[in-house]
Formats: sequence, C-alpha cells, structure tokens
Amino acid sequence: MTSGESGPLELTMISRRFPPQIGGAEKVMRNFSDAFATMGHRVTVLTSADPAEGIRPTVDHSHATEAVNPAVVRLPYNGIRFVGTALYMRSLRRWLRRNPPQVVYVSMLKHDAYVATRWCKAAGVPIVLRPEGAGPTGDMAWQSRDRFGAKIREATQNADGFVALSERIRDDLIDSGYDSNRIHLIPNGVPIPEREWKPAGNEITPEVVFVGRLAFEKGIDRLLAAWPLVLRDVPGARLNLIGEGVELASLKSQVSTLGISGSVRFSGARQDVQEILAHSGVFVLPSREEGLSIALLEAMALGIPVVVSDIPGNATLVQPDATGQIVDADSPRDLAGAIVAALKQSPRILNLAQTGRSLVADRFSIRSAADRHIALFRDLIKRKPTI
Repeated sequence: MTSGESGPLELTMISRRFPPQIGGAEKVMRNFSDAFATMGHRVTVLTSADPAEGIRPTVDHSHATEAVNPAVVRLPYNGIRFVGTALYMRSLRRWLRRNPPQVVYVSMLKHDAYVATRWCKAAGVPIVLRPEGAGPTGDMAWQSRDRFGAKIREATQNADGFVALSERIRDDLIDSGYDSNRIHLIPNGVPIPEREWKPAGNEITPEVVFVGRLAFEKGIDRLLAAWPLVLRDVPGARLNLIGEGVELASLKSQVSTLGISGSVRFSGARQDVQEILAHSGVFVLPSREEGLSIALLEAMALGIPVVVSDIPGNATLVQPDATGQIVDADSPRDLAGAIVAALKQSPRILNLAQTGRSLVADRFSIRSAADRHIALFRDLIKRKPTI
C-alpha cells in the first residue's frame, strides 16, 4: 500500500450499477473513476453483473485490476430478487477481504454501503458514502421504506465520511440521524467539452431534448402537457425524450391522447447524448424532485440553452436572467413560453447559455470535484488509526 499523504492512492469505488448501464449515478461514478485515474491514483470499481442486460461477471479476478486503470470488476448477480442481492453482497465482502484498499467510496446508502461499512470498520480502512438523492425518492427515504433499511442505516451511520452533492441531501442526512460533522458538501462535477454548442439558426428542425429516467418525479408528463402550446408557436418543433423507465407506457398513452405523436420521439437509453444535444436547440428538465442533475450539468457545460423547473436542486445551477430559464413546470403556458423563447435563440437566450457554461466550468468541473474528494480521502487516511 502507498502512503496516503502524498503518493497515489489505492482507491476502491463501489456502485451497484455502472456504465454501460445507463443512469445519472452510473455516469457520475464513471466520471469520478476516470478523473481519479487520470490524476495518477489506482482505481478499482466494484459493481454487479446483470445477465438481463448481457453483462457477465468478471471471471479472472486475480488479474482484473492489473491491466487497466480504472479497472472495472463485475461481481456475480443473477437478477433474482433477494437471492441475487445476497450473492452480490457475499461477493463484495469476499473481494474486499482479499484485495484491501486504502480507502473505499460507495454510491448510494443501500446494501453495498452496508457490506462495505461493516468490513471497513473491522479492517480499519476509511470509508466514504455518497447518497445519490433526497426527498421521497432519495436514499434516506429508501432506508425508511425497505424491510432491511433500519439495519442498513444503523451500519452506514458509522462511515467515516459522507459526500452530499447538494444542501438538500445534506439536510436529509442530518434529519435521518447522520453526524453533521462527517458530512462534506461536494457538488457533482462533469467534464467540460472543448467544443461548445453553437446555435443552428434555421438550418435544422428545432429539437427540444429531455434526458433522464422516465419516472413521475422527472415531470415528463408536465412537459408533454405543454408541448401542444409549443407546437402552436413553432409548428416544426420536435421533442426527443432520452431515457428508460416505468412511466414509458403511460407517457406514450399521454402523447397519443394529446395528438402529438408525430412530433415526439422516445429514444430510449443512449450513449451519444452529448452528440444529440450538440445538434439540438434546447435542453428541458421539468422535474418534481432533483438532487444536482448530472444531465443538467452536462447540458450547461456544453452551452445549450436550458429550461428547468423551479425546484431547489435546479436553482443551484439555473438563476433567472443569469444562467438559464427556471419556470413553474406545473403551468403548461409558462413552460411552453420558456421553451419557445429558447428555440428562437435571441441574443438574451444565447447569453444565458454562455453564462451557464462558464458557471459550470468554474464551479462544477470534474477535476475540481475530484480534487476535493482526494483531499477528503487523504485526510481520513491520515486520521485513521492503524489496527
């Protein structure tokens, strides 16, 4: 093991799901693993296989972390409820015992965090946990609902540190009994593209893009309710919904009922979101609940105009008449009006987009966020007693 004070760290990151699986938390962990490796640290990502998605377990564990950095190790998971989770947890515990790292970083305060925290406390290895959400759909709410949630909370409260990506998540942690002195507010970070979004003018069909899970809390139903009003002012507009989720059938039914099928596309999960955004006109996020949206950060980093719902998570990034348009998404008229204004690409709208890109580059770059994580990890390693 290397020294934690100045040399490269041996870091194990744990995330139940990881790219090519699609999702905001998955993308965040990929961004951080790449950033840590680029900084010279030795990174191993422990995640699960998923036969339903054609993702098989890593077979030769003995050499899994030697050839590439970051290394991704897929632990066995058979997709069967309870049985699959137990298999994954046992494999996770076994891996940590055989390959002890200097520090462990876990996404979500669920089963992975339970196993890792118990092992780390026994082994004297610092562990940092990262909730990925707040409110009714967040990690702490899940701990309150799940049959094993109370037991998992009791264990995870013993972690050495917690990274809250927003004040809302920090408050949720405190309200759930987590030690405020061990909570560190570190917002998400994203890569800043060298090539920024450029307005297309009248050269292509104006396209509006949503990226995220097709779930109630994302508010896509509100966007669809506003879409006929957008078409009234911009008849050639197209709406591209990128993502998968439980609301797919319901949303398709809403599209049919509204008679807007010809202008709405359900694209499913995509790996080329940045390419799609680069050739689009507006990014829209009408969510009812958000932490600090990685999709919104990536859109703003690109420099595309954004329209978002007026909720605390979005307001961290989008300030009215400064970095984008933030509206009451429950009002179809207000939401449609903001989308139409963005599609018209006035100098004011383009200036908001440029200012938003600058904000993300200055305060939410992946390198800045990674530096703050490494400083936290080193501090915990230095303070951890040797056992």
